[in-house]
Amino acid sequence: MKTLNLLTLTVVAGSLLTLTAQAGILGSPHDFHSRSWNNDPSDPATVCSVCHTPHHADTVSGPLWGHTPISASGWQMYANGVSPGANIKYTPAAAPTGSSLACLSCHDGSIAVNAYGSVASSEYITNGAAISEGSKNLTHSHPISFNYQALVGTGPTQDKWLNDSVNTLVLTPDANSPGFIAGNDMHIKGFLLDQQGNLECSSCHDVHNQEGSPYNIVNNPHLVKINGTAGGVGSLLCRSCHNK
Repeated sequence: MKTLNLLTLTVVAGSLLTLTAQAGILGSPHDFHSRSWNNDPSDPATVCSVCHTPHHADTVSGPLWGHTPISASGWQMYANGVSPGANIKYTPAAAPTGSSLACLSCHDGSIAVNAYGSVASSEYITNGAAISEGSKNLTHSHPISFNYQALVGTGPTQDKWLNDSVNTLVLTPDANSPGFIAGNDMHIKGFLLDQQGNLECSSCHDVHNQEGSPYNIVNNPHLVKINGTAGGVGSLLCRSCHNK
């Protein structure tokens, strides 16, 4: 029995090592443990502390959020008549919500990446990686912070070209695209939307690099959750939701 248990533990440990090697924060764009401003640049365990804290966390922006939060007011949201080429059938949210606020607390371009704890702010996201360049302008990005399923249908405020989130499986790369990590639920609602059924930044990007297409500096530098095409026709991620 002891021999069997030892063998089982060895197999499990080996499996965990394999999963760790495939994906995770370390080595991804959100790995800041080696930055000079990090609490302990020699310790990979400090990779989490840039965003999360176990005590006295912010309760709005994200789970155990320890990074400087951003205000939910003053944003320009994607909308008809405001965004170039917009053609939407819903009332845009007044401001970003949920996990998108956590993303924007770095990607707005005005709050430093190292704005946490007692670290002196010095590193800012700029250029293409800054979603709004500090102006709180989201009119040039995919709309966020809305309930997806409420838009599915043929009514005057619904979009008949959206797939049902409850019953539709997302499109995933084939066996020729190694490394894709499936989630427990591969329906749109389970894999792409948040717990409230809302579409947020995390619907398209896996910030922890643990589900979907793993980070690759050439093929997937932006942590796109489903990276790839089928027969060269359209993005798998886009066509998972959009019935085009």
